[in-house]
Amino acid sequence: MRIGHEYRRKLSARSAKISITLLQIAFSGLLGGMGLQVDAQILTKEDLQKQIAVYESASLQAKTPNMSAVQAGQIWSHLGTLYQDAGMYGQSERAFEHAMRLLTIAPVSNPDLATAIDNMGTLYMERGNMKEAEHAESKALKIREESHLESELPKSWYHLATLYLREHHAAKAREFAERATSAFFADRNAVPEDKTGSLLVLASALCQRGKYPEAIAKLQEAFRMTKDIYGPDAFPAGFSGFLLGYAYWKSGDRSTASELMQRGTEIMGKELGSAHPAYLTVMAQYARFLRDEHRQDMARAIEQQVKNMRAQLNSNSAYGHGLETTDVRALF
Repeated sequence: MRIGHEYRRKLSARSAKISITLLQIAFSGLLGGMGLQVDAQILTKEDLQKQIAVYESASLQAKTPNMSAVQAGQIWSHLGTLYQDAGMYGQSERAFEHAMRLLTIAPVSNPDLATAIDNMGTLYMERGNMKEAEHAESKALKIREESHLESELPKSWYHLATLYLREHHAAKAREFAERATSAFFADRNAVPEDKTGSLLVLASALCQRGKYPEAIAKLQEAFRMTKDIYGPDAFPAGFSGFLLGYAYWKSGDRSTASELMQRGTEIMGKELGSAHPAYLTVMAQYARFLRDEHRQDMARAIEQQVKNMRAQLNSNSAYGHGLETTDVRALF
């Protein structure tokens, strides 16, 4: 099967991971980097499912000798990213593992191999496997450094910042996040989600150190950017708005926090669907806020909803057993 022009265009760009991980992270990476990005437009969950179907079809022919191992590996790596964005972590891990097997066949494309390993690292972060995540992210960084892939180093710094954030190593997280943010904002070709995502991780590192005024300033900047780029009702705006609200809550301004967090959960529920692991993570944190507001009945209802949905996800092999997404509390 010949790979069409559209496949080649997307794969040659090695489309940066846009994940719901945002901004990964920042959230996986934390949330561990949320939907695909096409010309600054976030795909809906319906479009995401269509993309998965397209790449699943392509993967059936993505094998040697039909095509080079590098091309086949690129398709499987991108499919892994699509599965990850959809919260289908079990299938994502299997796709990344197959991609890496293909991408280690000579002649090796170090940029593509580093990207696949990096993406696997963010998947480990989203599932709470921090030991394997650090191993993968460090390996991807080493490949990029040894191959003099200077333009890709900020991506590794960004994801390592996210990793250290999750581990509550705030000083190291801030150091790597500042390097990544400076590099992304200085690069005219950097994609918006890397700029906003690294900015959110930096803000979260500041929150972990109790520097709320500085963190809120960074989060306000990210919130403005996501609304301008993607629109006020798109996932990035909802997620960054929720994090801004969280920071206000922790700084003592519960009134401002309430509106931002409520609106953020509404947008994320609409954009991701009520069963997405990232949405459940945010809703669990929102329930904690509601308890702090003495709105116990609403908090209990949300907690039960989250509990029931996570039980369903854990029983679905597509999402992987022992599902453990990053808690938003880890950001602060």
